[in-house]
Amino acid sequence: MEAAAATSDLPAAGPSTVTFRVQGQPEVPANQQLTASDNVVTTDFFRTAGIPLLRGRTFTEQDTPLAPRVIVVNQEFVNRHFHDQNPLGNQIQLNVSGTASQWSEIVGVVGNVKTYSEGIIDDPQVYEPFLQRPIPSFSLMLRTGSDPSAFASPLRTAVAQVDTELPLANVMSMPALIDRQKGGDPFFVRVLASFAFLALILAGIGIYGLIAYSVGQRRHEIAIRMALGAKRPDVLRMILRDGMKMTAIGVAAGLALAIPLPRVFDALFYGLHLREPRLYFLVPASILIVALLATYIPARRASRVDPMSALHQD
Repeated sequence: MEAAAATSDLPAAGPSTVTFRVQGQPEVPANQQLTASDNVVTTDFFRTAGIPLLRGRTFTEQDTPLAPRVIVVNQEFVNRHFHDQNPLGNQIQLNVSGTASQWSEIVGVVGNVKTYSEGIIDDPQVYEPFLQRPIPSFSLMLRTGSDPSAFASPLRTAVAQVDTELPLANVMSMPALIDRQKGGDPFFVRVLASFAFLALILAGIGIYGLIAYSVGQRRHEIAIRMALGAKRPDVLRMILRDGMKMTAIGVAAGLALAIPLPRVFDALFYGLHLREPRLYFLVPASILIVALLATYIPARRASRVDPMSALHQD
């Protein structure tokens, strides 16, 4: 094992956010407060996570509750709020729920870390020392030079020696954690998949009903066509062509409206990142297949119309 640290949130795993003020800058309304990703870490966190120090220093054992409060920010924080000027020595005040707001001095600047592994832009981040803000639950990070899975059992043993009732769950490597994050919340995925399947069924029923009604309205026309020599395959192709034409128009309109949706969801739902270009091919293809099946049944029924019987009834 090369290094070990504790953190309130693992890198690229979606940390919580905190509002803050920068000393010397004008106050803003409550609905426009500045926000940043909030992380509470131990002294070896940056070395363990491989996050480079760009300016100043990181945390030390001297950053105790009795020492002046300190904080480390990332480069994106500096870009947004200090316009690339030297932020060291400046004071910021974090509004942490359940604790009194205090001013902390910026003592270091570190490299950017994606808030989410699939994120496109960098978010401002602040880091607080664990000794100055103890938290009830945290994640352990180990940096190893060999297979990390081999450390799972020794890690559980070491934690049990400290406290047998201390829970230790979800022991996994960082690549495994990121892969699981890409997969999303399984329950949420199942719910969305259920709604999507239901929507597909309703779309098929709607298309079937529309084509069946259209065929019923054109019964007289179809009978005349067949009386004048149209073959059953000709009628079948005509109905299928008309049904697929309407479906293609609907798919094209839906696809045009769906293209900007990932950016809309990114703006509306924090941490929700949709990056699946395959969906733009799979969903229209699925709808076209369902529409083809839903159209075929009334089309096949229309091709079997008896011209004389239909004309006699009309």
